[in-house]
Amino acid sequence: MNFTGVISATESFCYPDTVLAPLPSTLRLATAQNNVHGIQLLLSTKGKNVKLRMDSDEFTPEWYSMKAIPVEYNTGDGVEQGGSMVLETPPAEKPSYATRLAPFEVFDCLIPSKSGIISTDNNLAASYICLVPTADITAGEHTIKLYAECEEGVYQCTITVQVYPVCIPEDTFPLTNWFSIDAICRLHKVEKGSANFYDMVRKYAKAMRRAHQTLFYLELDDICVINRAPYVFDFEYLTPLIELFFSEGMQQLEIGTLLSRGFLPDGMPDMLTDTFKCTMAPEIGFETLQGYAITVNFVKTLSEYLHRHGWQEKVLFHIQDEPDIHVKDEAALVARRRQYYMAVSIVRKYLPCVQIIEAVSSTEFRGGIDIWVPGTSGYEDQKSDFDALSALGETVWTYVCCGPEGHWLNRFLDFALLKGRLLFWGCAKNRIGGFLHWGFNQFPQGMDPFVATSCHNPTGLGTNFPCGDAFIVYPGNDGPWLSMRLEAQRRGAEDAALLQMLFKKDVALHDEFIGRVFTNNYTYNDDPNYFKIVYEDLLRTLVEEK
Repeated sequence: MNFTGVISATESFCYPDTVLAPLPSTLRLATAQNNVHGIQLLLSTKGKNVKLRMDSDEFTPEWYSMKAIPVEYNTGDGVEQGGSMVLETPPAEKPSYATRLAPFEVFDCLIPSKSGIISTDNNLAASYICLVPTADITAGEHTIKLYAECEEGVYQCTITVQVYPVCIPEDTFPLTNWFSIDAICRLHKVEKGSANFYDMVRKYAKAMRRAHQTLFYLELDDICVINRAPYVFDFEYLTPLIELFFSEGMQQLEIGTLLSRGFLPDGMPDMLTDTFKCTMAPEIGFETLQGYAITVNFVKTLSEYLHRHGWQEKVLFHIQDEPDIHVKDEAALVARRRQYYMAVSIVRKYLPCVQIIEAVSSTEFRGGIDIWVPGTSGYEDQKSDFDALSALGETVWTYVCCGPEGHWLNRFLDFALLKGRLLFWGCAKNRIGGFLHWGFNQFPQGMDPFVATSCHNPTGLGTNFPCGDAFIVYPGNDGPWLSMRLEAQRRGAEDAALLQMLFKKDVALHDEFIGRVFTNNYTYNDDPNYFKIVYEDLLRTLVEEK
């Protein structure tokens, strides 16, 4: 029996209208001893479902059904957040940096299937299969028999897995994705603070950890304000959440912010302000005596709370996100810098163990920041300045969000899937110490990612956020559903750890390997078949360099 479809072990998207071909009877892939490798299988059938099963003593399967997700816009081609983030008027032709001309659908959402039964849609069964190695797996060549039972018969594929004697180090590359508690409560219909709420948050924490996330960000809200005349704060309500994330293996807590941009009369954020306000009192100027007193009490109470629980040395602190971005003029930047340093001095006085971390576009706030997080395009634009900070022993991470766009690496739904993995090769190339993204599940009110994947930009600057930018998991019936983009991020974080191993052995060889696929965040090779070759060469070289 000849079956048609697609079977692939490369980092590339599949689509409901992907061209199908006769399915091969064999597949080969290479992996490290503790790596979870994924395979996409599309199978054409007239039946209602396909039953997957696998014969192997060395691997156990995780079965997922792939759900098609809408992409209503193509991403814009600017590099600044304030530009056209999406092309609301469809272009006549597909943008050169996109995979397809929007609107279209893409298989990004992964729905767990413990039974291995995959339902069909339009005579197509779309599945993702993760090969989980046993703890005692040996290096060498292993054979897996994969079976897909459908109405027409049984498709069989013999998968050869070359396991290299290399173990990916755990949690050596700091990684954070900011998550939304409100979205968890709203989309999963759980009440904040309830047992069901903590059960659901734990599922999100596990999804983060699966992708090697090492930090979790709690954005403080006014629940901590228990009195306003005078201002009194209490942070104990955070304790169950913090304990939950640390119990799941997170290494550090991000917390903040201390300052606010305030709001315009129409309720929109005052993005261009030169006068920061108190986060918990956004109507009060931070530099006023009242604002100073509120802030000191805020930090002192937080310090006492963190010390009481022994967490003071596990904290990264955000003063004000992107303090040097969206600035109307040089005078405003000077004013912001003065206020920022004042806030930093308060934090360092009462929380001397805490590190200040901030997303920035420049090195203008020298002396106030411990962990610099420029966007990838901002880093490339001022590479010499950020590299100078690294040479001084300071820590530089990087991030992407609704920008940069166009040919810049990012993880949007209309971009090649491999781009999300190559971001981490860029971190290795540029000696970047960590990676940050704002959108783990940042679904705004009214957004349903199964209907539309671009969401409103609440800043008032620019068009809607690009498709998929605000999230990398989906709100499933029983918890977060993973995505192919999260899988690419997972593999990227593992690549960063492997490249660190090579860097310690041979810096020149490390740079040579990266140069085969990555020049900078704008110039790279995102051919998944070529990348597959380079990746196996990396594993082979790590064995030879032992």
